[in-house]
Amino acid sequence: MTRYAMLPSPMTGHVNPTLPITRELVDRGHEVVYDLPAAYRESVEAAGGRLRPMDLREPDGYRSEPDPVARFARVPMWLAEEAEHVLPQLWGRFRESPPDVLVYDMTCVWGRMLARALRFPAAMLVGSYVGNEHFSPMRTRHYAAMKEILDQGFAGLAGVIGRLNDAYGLHMRPAELFARDERLVLVAMPREFHPAGNTFGDPFRFIGSAVPSGKTAPRTEGAGPRRVYISPGTVVDLWPDMNETVQLAFGDGSWQVHLSTGGRPAPHGSPSWLHAAPSLPQWDLLAEADAFVTHGGTNSVMEALHFGVPMVVMASAPEHAITADRVEELGLGVRLAPEEATAERLRSAVAEVATSTDVRASVASMRDSVRAAGGPAAAASELELLDAGRPPAARTAPAKSRADR
Repeated sequence: MTRYAMLPSPMTGHVNPTLPITRELVDRGHEVVYDLPAAYRESVEAAGGRLRPMDLREPDGYRSEPDPVARFARVPMWLAEEAEHVLPQLWGRFRESPPDVLVYDMTCVWGRMLARALRFPAAMLVGSYVGNEHFSPMRTRHYAAMKEILDQGFAGLAGVIGRLNDAYGLHMRPAELFARDERLVLVAMPREFHPAGNTFGDPFRFIGSAVPSGKTAPRTEGAGPRRVYISPGTVVDLWPDMNETVQLAFGDGSWQVHLSTGGRPAPHGSPSWLHAAPSLPQWDLLAEADAFVTHGGTNSVMEALHFGVPMVVMASAPEHAITADRVEELGLGVRLAPEEATAERLRSAVAEVATSTDVRASVASMRDSVRAAGGPAAAASELELLDAGRPPAARTAPAKSRADR
């Protein structure tokens, strides 16, 4: 049995993709331990993991930004600031009961710093894009528009990172906190979707989606009204008057609409054809959907492709805009700017992707690529290989840092 420490960033969209990997590891006889706020205990334990509670200084600290681009840029800054509060809680645990393998999310600053300070065999989970000489998300026009915000944010972190470096014996620069350069990097998409995907070798492993291979139920074609699932995610809003626009767009009742409000209150008095709730079972709905309206979060897009659902992507944040471009380039759906999402245009875009034979053919091909990549089972196998390849010397305790004194 191998003991894995799983450190996703404490956000629903980052925790959920780790849970099927945990279930796969546990089913293979391994132990998986999470360090997260207690609110995640139920979902972690349902996947077979064990949760050690920790607390955050400012939960959801990124939500203070009203602008979606600034809010997206705020997430890594918030996590770096939280590391100064979280690391003292985790340091003793990891020193006294070290894992065999540390698995951390691409944005989890304390996971990266623990991997560097304590020299654990480590893997990084990337629910986004990676970079090399052929492609980097930071070189796209979308990130160029956010460069000033990011530069200011990283400059403001110099004091925090300096204190952490001093306490834990590190020499990391702020920009290094989010580099995709771990011994094993698990990328949650297929090569066929990632820009220049065939140019990436070690240490990158493209695993498709986080949906388990058994979750492949086909839609029941032609039974009842067509179904559209609409979800803004949990970080950004799709558009300000979302509820009103949806009701105007589909008010004739010819579509069954499921609307996830991303944790926000659901509208009262919804018509019979509209089911709205703060959170909905996304896999179940995608398994039956004819179309998906999404903010363009990579996890959501990969889940839609796993189930073969065409998309309308309404992106606000830079990373989501890259995904929207890719969806359009590959013929997997259409892109609709949030500020242009009138009821008429929304209805037209949804009808287009749901009925286009070309879009459906492209989605079916990409669905096969997503599933063939292996998903959580492939991730678990790679993690087992990482542990099996460890030299015995890697089990020895590292030298003490100032945090031990």
